[in-house]
Amino acid sequence: MIFAALAAALWTARLGMFVALHIVRSDYSPVKHAVSDYAVGRTRTLSSIMTWTTAGGWGALAAAVWFGLPEWSDRVGVAAWLGVLAVIFVALPFVPTTLEGEEMTTIGRLHMLAAVAWFAISYSCMGNFVRLAESTVGGGLAATLSVLSVVTMVALVALIASLVLPWLRSRTFGIAERVFIVAVNVFYLIVAIILLLG
Repeated sequence: MIFAALAAALWTARLGMFVALHIVRSDYSPVKHAVSDYAVGRTRTLSSIMTWTTAGGWGALAAAVWFGLPEWSDRVGVAAWLGVLAVIFVALPFVPTTLEGEEMTTIGRLHMLAAVAWFAISYSCMGNFVRLAESTVGGGLAATLSVLSVVTMVALVALIASLVLPWLRSRTFGIAERVFIVAVNVFYLIVAIILLLG
């Protein structure tokens, strides 16, 4: 299916750009700084392209679910949430984060709200896809999705702990966020592949 193939290509490209973002010269530390910080400064262009590529990945996946899984009971709800994620990622470059140490702005608060929303929605849809994979393809792909959903949950808990406990933030926040983001990326890349194979 064309939408599943497009989603797989976009999620692969997104993963490559995420790696590149941490290789190119920047003013940020992968341990101490949020990924959204890369949208400010010399890495802004690459970060924006990556974000819009992600929007395309969510949108293509929403279309793949809508058109490719007409009998799936979760089709409408999941496709709608994936569509919401696409909209969030289209908007993110226009609402940059407030850098650590700076006074929080209205735009910064909007960014925080958008970030919380996409973290929550992307994780909440995982269970639907794990169950779908277990009932259709099974085997290694379904097991991998299940493991990735657990990794995502653990990373999300660690991320929240880093925000709640200030002494943890400089030690674990950046790593926890990046583990979460990579796990989400790989999870939905595999979902796209499953839909393509189906």
